[in-house]
Amino acid sequence: MPTFLKKTPKEEHKLEPWKILVVDDEPDVHAVTSVVARDITFLNRPVKVYSAYSGTEAIEILKNVPGIALAIIDVVMETEHAGLEVVRFVREDLRDKRMRLVIRTGQPGYAPPREIILKYDINDYREKAELSGNALYTLIVSKLREYKDYTTLDKQRLLLSKLAFLTSLVMDLKTDEDYVKFVEELFDGIAQILEVDVKIEHRKEHLVNHKAYKRVVWSGLGADTSLEFNLRTGYSSALHFDVTFSAEVEEYFSKILDVFLNDLILEVENNFISRDLTDTLYKIVYIISEVTETRSLETGEHVRRVGEIAKILAQEMGMEDLEVEYLEIAAMLHDVGKVGIPDSILMKPSQLSEEEFEIMKHHTIIGHKILSTVDHPLFNMASTVALYHHENWDGTGYPKGLKGEEIPLCARIVSIIDFYDALRSDRVYRKAYSEEETLKFLHANNGKKFDPRIFDIFMKKYEQIRKLYQ
Repeated sequence: MPTFLKKTPKEEHKLEPWKILVVDDEPDVHAVTSVVARDITFLNRPVKVYSAYSGTEAIEILKNVPGIALAIIDVVMETEHAGLEVVRFVREDLRDKRMRLVIRTGQPGYAPPREIILKYDINDYREKAELSGNALYTLIVSKLREYKDYTTLDKQRLLLSKLAFLTSLVMDLKTDEDYVKFVEELFDGIAQILEVDVKIEHRKEHLVNHKAYKRVVWSGLGADTSLEFNLRTGYSSALHFDVTFSAEVEEYFSKILDVFLNDLILEVENNFISRDLTDTLYKIVYIISEVTETRSLETGEHVRRVGEIAKILAQEMGMEDLEVEYLEIAAMLHDVGKVGIPDSILMKPSQLSEEEFEIMKHHTIIGHKILSTVDHPLFNMASTVALYHHENWDGTGYPKGLKGEEIPLCARIVSIIDFYDALRSDRVYRKAYSEEETLKFLHANNGKKFDPRIFDIFMKKYEQIRKLYQ
């Protein structure tokens, strides 16, 4: 881990306020919302309210004001469906999935149909009489928290893609100019993802005592604004980098950068850039997979176990070592597409309706789209697993209804593991099944959901697998 060699006094950074858009043709609604919002400070950030008195005015604000976290929208304004047009504009024209949308109406008869709520991911519906005082305060804070969580997950996805792409370039770094360009591209990309500015300075250093040179040093613990590190480019020479962000970097992201930079530095220091940074990717994948599972009220242990069992089965099937390693990591990302599923469905404490289940099925397609943006053998396998791990051996699965060996082998392996672990684990809508009940389900679905050959291997290695649950 990094050695913190020094701490510098932190400057006070004025945090940007949370932006809320109120869309309503009644001035009193704006006045009440502004009064309530004035008393809200969430994560040390105040709230700024933008007011629109028609759907048309709201769309103009949305075009010109980026980063709106929450929009509270009346349905009936200049037209009966003016508010729904604003919702459509956010989700379709702006393609903004982060913004939380709340419908607030004084005319319940004009409430949006359920299919509209699902299609456009409307996050809440309230009657105006409900929203005053404490109720409005609670609503705003809860939606800001949802926005913060969704934004963090989205940034995690983008950061993982960026680090994975740059990892593939490390083998080509040879000169000081290559290293400088690499670091500048790395931190420019990170700053863009984290929505901050960054200043990068470097200088060449002569290392008199090469054992004492600095690794990664942040300016302090927790939420940091700057760091410094050396990349050794010769036995007694190094490039020293000072990186300063315009705003605090959350501890979560600084930990990811610590992992990545320390592994990178060790590779360059030894002048033997001869292996892929798979270990680094594994750590980052685990962190992100754990956060994804936590959002769906599952545990990070689900992620770990799915990966470990995939490794056990792949080794028993005689896969090459690199394929085994890739499958272990890919299996951990099988449900990353759940980041795109609305909270109302993901966290529903009862069985999903048919309509909701159709939306839930899209997590396979979303996960494939996320992971296929990275051109790397690991992520090629991960995107395949994400897309096909709910296909069934008899052709009754989704999203494409593939049958038998039409289903990629990696997805067939993860399918039985995910099914088994899901039954053995508590879910938001039910308690875990017993081991005996789970095995009955497994046997009943052999040749239906599962490849019989993989089922036989699973049962052959079952004593090793069951130890993971003790």
